[in-house]
Amino acid sequence: MIATRLLALIALVPACYAGSVAETPDASTGDATTSQSSSTSTGPDDPATTGTTTATTGSASDDEPDLGALGYTADDAREYLASIAPMVVGRLLSPDEDNLIHHFGADAIVPIVEAWVSEPAFADTARAMLQVKLAASGSKDGVDFELPGNLAAHLARNDRPYGELLTAPYCVDPGGAEIPCDTGAPYAAGVLTTRAYLIANASRFNLRRARRMMFIFTCSTYPMDPAVQPRIAKDTLIPMFRAMTKEEQTVPEAANGFGNGSACYSCHGQFSAHAQLFVRFSQDGLYHPEATGLQDPDNELGRSINGLYASHFVDPAAAPLEVSQVLNQLVDTLVDAGRVLSESPAFYPCAARNVLEYSFGMSEAEAVDIDPKLLAELTTRAHARDLRLRADAAAGPTFGDLFVVALTHPRVLQVVIGLPESKP
Repeated sequence: MIATRLLALIALVPACYAGSVAETPDASTGDATTSQSSSTSTGPDDPATTGTTTATTGSASDDEPDLGALGYTADDAREYLASIAPMVVGRLLSPDEDNLIHHFGADAIVPIVEAWVSEPAFADTARAMLQVKLAASGSKDGVDFELPGNLAAHLARNDRPYGELLTAPYCVDPGGAEIPCDTGAPYAAGVLTTRAYLIANASRFNLRRARRMMFIFTCSTYPMDPAVQPRIAKDTLIPMFRAMTKEEQTVPEAANGFGNGSACYSCHGQFSAHAQLFVRFSQDGLYHPEATGLQDPDNELGRSINGLYASHFVDPAAAPLEVSQVLNQLVDTLVDAGRVLSESPAFYPCAARNVLEYSFGMSEAEAVDIDPKLLAELTTRAHARDLRLRADAAAGPTFGDLFVVALTHPRVLQVVIGLPESKP
């Protein structure tokens, strides 16, 4: 019910532009699949530390909402906080919090939520949010699917920037210690270089790994604005991904309707750059420096040898290289790609969307329609909170910053508890 009401108020302006690919949950698997309203693409596609908390709570400032002045009552505040406490700190309201609400009414909302993000349980919320988003937890066949969640909990507990999900040069063990990641790669790029992420998103041509990276961390879908993500030159791609019309398609599997349509290049001209970053990671998430990126002639389309996936590139000298281009910037490996993504204008608005999606139980399909103006405002507030609390040490909003600004925004309260009654 809350998710429906949240959508009704904040989903005022669709986040997608005409002709974009929208990710929607697959009913049978829970994985994201792509749908497209105009041109389509052809091709195979799947298609915590135990140390002391360093977080601090901030005192009220001019940047924080004065919710009491808007007309919200103590009962309104209690209803709202009681509805979100289980998701944020895994418990009901405490007697002390109830007493604070009794005395200060809606003005207690901000300090209570501020205090929540310093509680040990909040690290578990960050863990759960990322586990849900990545569909990765537990262990199987000797693979630790907890590594992404461990990193999220570590960042939340130590008040580190949310962006380090993509830039941390380490992984984190169950006790919170920094350890090498488990892919065997000579580098680490946060969750992107965990076997958990790579296995959960394995697919031919590395399409799902690329697509989920862009969707989860920048909320981007294919095809993208070419000014943001230029397309790779057609003649550098294998023939099936050069086609824009049925007549241009020369690969029998594609010409016969295999994949998602005939206009391959519109998406794969961009897909190719992002998928190439994963060309040396096999289906079991291990790094192979000897990868060729070439199609295995005895296997299905999009697969290379030794459990690896084929490159989009036709040149045998280019097919095995990790050098690529992300958001119009040259990158050498996933390390550079993670940095570029975390510094992109879309990164923190997307993070804010992920927080709202998780906190209110929205589906990805619903969250796509959250008003971009709201997400931009939350981003501004999150950066302001980071700067206010950390001054010269500000390095980007944290999980705590994002949750506080999202869960204390008046527009969000209006959805969950309704518009405040007019004062007498």
